[in-house]
Amino acid sequence: MIINKNMFGEIIRDDLVGLGIPYKGNKSGILKKLIYTMPKCEHFLDACCGGGFVGYGMFALDRAKKITMNDVYKPLIDLHKAILNRDVDFENLEWCSRERFKLALHQIENGRYKIEDVVYKYVYSFGNNGKTYIYAKEIEPVKKIKHDIIFGKTSKERRLALNRLTSEVLKDNQIESLERLERLERLERLERHKDKFHFMSEDLFKIDYTPYDLVYFDIPYEDTDKYEVDFGHKRFWEFFMDLKVKAFASSYKAPDFVPCIKEIEKRSSYSPINNKLKTIEKIYSNLG
Repeated sequence: MIINKNMFGEIIRDDLVGLGIPYKGNKSGILKKLIYTMPKCEHFLDACCGGGFVGYGMFALDRAKKITMNDVYKPLIDLHKAILNRDVDFENLEWCSRERFKLALHQIENGRYKIEDVVYKYVYSFGNNGKTYIYAKEIEPVKKIKHDIIFGKTSKERRLALNRLTSEVLKDNQIESLERLERLERLERLERHKDKFHFMSEDLFKIDYTPYDLVYFDIPYEDTDKYEVDFGHKRFWEFFMDLKVKAFASSYKAPDFVPCIKEIEKRSSYSPINNKLKTIEKIYSNLG
């Protein structure tokens, strides 16, 4: 583990900063600015953890002694737990074709999924949306060749795949799914610290918040594509302001009665028009 300290003498586990499951709307691009907006605490609850970047970041940056990660979408929580327990066989994970991707979504929807189905859902979905397959039909064979080159079980398999590569393929250096698999696998670095993390899948309105001294909500953005579950924003903000524990939330907008304490500029990685589009992430606090 690589351990350094910042200017205030706080521990930074450099090799653990930025770990998380590829997930739509994750906070990896503004992670440190967001985390240092919140105070240090004993027990931190990431109430809508998604890919877990904030919860894992709180540990990596030594901002919490214990971290609880919650998400109402149970398959996602199952994936977090499986990776930290090294229950995902990354070395032997098969290529996910368009048909296999559709099957994975079907299995998850019917509650009969295996953990590799959840891996496929996020690694092989466009913009990490967990809904649509990552590759257009015309380039899917190219991506399959690249997968075979890297993950071929024998040197012969890898060599045969390499021989199928053409000059046209060599020009295409976008290997999204492979990069996402590598990011997932890096989460295994947290195995030795898994006693610091607790995972649960509860409706955020039904959680008992008394054990926590700091809570963070990364809620679905309004007026954007739907996430895994429907979300009532008006109800949430009223609930947020009534919480007795110190809480923070991030969003693009909130009602006037919710104090905004910070604005952070970020780039939108998956804008359909411009992937360098700048947006403003606002950080809100229930205690002002």
